[in-house]
Amino acid sequence: MSFLISRESPDSRYTLVIEDNGRVAYAYLQEGDGIVSDVWLYNRCETPVEPEWRNRTKMPFANPLGFGNENDLGPIESEADVKVRWEGPTAQVELHGLLWAILQNGDKPGRCRLALKNGPLAKLLGEAS
Repeated sequence: MSFLISRESPDSRYTLVIEDNGRVAYAYLQEGDGIVSDVWLYNRCETPVEPEWRNRTKMPFANPLGFGNENDLGPIESEADVKVRWEGPTAQVELHGLLWAILQNGDKPGRCRLALKNGPLAKLLGEAS
């Protein structure tokens, strides 16, 4: 199962796109046609032991063991599972009623609830930019 969910900011300047390709899920903050922030949300596939980001053919990458927690709440099943709160150039993404990720213009990567440590796909949710 794969899907794409898109939400526009109140001022129409930004769009948040969530993509789940059946293997991994990511969120992208766009300003116009450009991506200004992105973050890994969860793996659907088995968590790789070794990082995939050394092999660009595996994009979008699954977060490896030690960098991300398992998603014990399950993947997004419908648009109702996703809520977005906007604060200017910042999108706060709620999945299953929980603050899941924060994307802010210029943060690459953004922050995610399932991040275990800062890495190239996601930063710790509790850390400031």
